[in-house]
Amino acid sequence: MSFLVNPYWYPSGCDPDAVAFLTAAGITDPTITSAICTLVISMKANGTWTKMKAIYPFVGGSSFSHRWNLKDPRDLDVAFRLQFFGFWVHSANGALPNGVNAYCNSFLIPSVTMSANSHSYGIYSRTNNTTGNRIYGSSTSATVTLQHNIVLSVTQGAFQSGNSPILYPINTQSLFVATRTSSTVFKTFRAGALLGSSIIPMTSLPAFNFYFAARNNSGTALQFTPHQLAFGFLGDGLTDAEAATFFTDVQAFETTLGRQV
Repeated sequence: MSFLVNPYWYPSGCDPDAVAFLTAAGITDPTITSAICTLVISMKANGTWTKMKAIYPFVGGSSFSHRWNLKDPRDLDVAFRLQFFGFWVHSANGALPNGVNAYCNSFLIPSVTMSANSHSYGIYSRTNNTTGNRIYGSSTSATVTLQHNIVLSVTQGAFQSGNSPILYPINTQSLFVATRTSSTVFKTFRAGALLGSSIIPMTSLPAFNFYFAARNNSGTALQFTPHQLAFGFLGDGLTDAEAATFFTDVQAFETTLGRQV
């Protein structure tokens, strides 16, 4: 891939994939360009870049700039760029849904793009809100589910990969990672720390688009979240070491932008 833009507005040595994303999103801000370039270079060095199907950095402060997939910044459904529905507030801190009717469609169908025995998903939430039932993901039935119930109760949240919920003490801020690396290894992390694990196999993946800020329940958006999104991703399974370095890279990215939690 060749450089696509005037070289004066991005850092020297910036990765071409980062440049392609910045060009698509129309971003020239030096702090953001530096953060994106560093993130891509570091993820490639750490081996997590190739694991990703979609990466949503939520930079630039507008619905237009927030829609792009860093891994494939084409304006196409098959490139998994986001489409926003309902009321959102877009700012330099990310994309904030109203928790009533707001969600975004990634156009990524887990059963088509991901593997039942190797997948990962997650968000970086800047909001501490433990009220109500808040969720994102995709599901067809109780056993064909890929979702994160950020708030299950006033004391717990839950991740699911199939019929294998992992419960954890509630804290709705920082980077959440759910990762399956085999039929019997499903783990979840928050801020780089292990939350829990499950050995229950995943039989199949849902055939409905993965939603952020709500759950896609067989084609219907339900259980909307008011948590501000500063990062989102979908990919192949991450090992413990990869999950740790991924958090380090994302936290450094958020810190450069001054919006870390």
